[in-house]
Amino acid sequence: MPEELGEGAAVGAECIVGLVTIIITSCPHARTANEWLWGRIWRKVKYNPNMRKSITPRFIADCITTTIITYLGVGMVLDAFSGVGGQTASLLAAGLTVYACDIDAANVEHTKHNASAHGVGVLERLFIRCGDYFKRVAKLAARWAMKGTKFAAIHFDMPWGQEYQRKTYCLDKMGDGSMSAFNVLNVAASLADSFIVKCPKNVLIADVMKLADYLHRVKGLTGEAPMPLVEVFMSGDKTHMAVIYMGDIAAKRLADTPPAARVRDLTGTPLTIEEGASSMRAKARGVGCAKVQFQARA
Repeated sequence: MPEELGEGAAVGAECIVGLVTIIITSCPHARTANEWLWGRIWRKVKYNPNMRKSITPRFIADCITTTIITYLGVGMVLDAFSGVGGQTASLLAAGLTVYACDIDAANVEHTKHNASAHGVGVLERLFIRCGDYFKRVAKLAARWAMKGTKFAAIHFDMPWGQEYQRKTYCLDKMGDGSMSAFNVLNVAASLADSFIVKCPKNVLIADVMKLADYLHRVKGLTGEAPMPLVEVFMSGDKTHMAVIYMGDIAAKRLADTPPAARVRDLTGTPLTIEEGASSMRAKARGVGCAKVQFQARA
């Protein structure tokens, strides 16, 4: 992370200050791009060529799965915007029960096929539907609210869209530019207490805290929002992507994470996740903590 900026910029009354922890996970070298994406089963998988850049690499998918199992056990997970099933397949292979949804019928069929590549019986734990996320999850939330049923965790991998090409990524302009990460979490807030959001590396660190604060409030919780945890996946100096953990899973993993040497004051600096992680890597630091300021989402 960058050096401390003195006392930081003056914080207006309309702004909130919060802390974000960032950890770096180093990715191993893969012999081929196919092995990087799918591991040893790459010859068995199916996907549309235009989905290739959207597939979660196997190593990253398995890291997310391991975190879920380590801190939440083997339970039910919702994989929202599941695409062709990179994360779904990893979750199923580890023994979890997975509910998944995607708006593209071809993606749904590819997910079933790709999950089956992990062995007999895997599909018995997969409940996948094709349709609009907002409509399906809203109906599920209303039905489960009466039963008090929740997922152990919800994993979100919304389409990134063209906004990814900009210097900084706006979480309000995902997909075709009309999808908001805040609205996505709002619909599912009552369905779990642990949330995992895959995001581009050029998301502002302050926006991570803004998302965590919004989730805390739409769940009807009081007080300050708990600290979110950002896991940044890097190969050498190259940053691949980031994963945001919020809620119980973040608190439990943070309890196992060595604290940063000190908190860096970024209240006057709009730094992206990639910029923060690159600065950490340059100083051989695997854990960092930043103080950020943001305006609460209405």
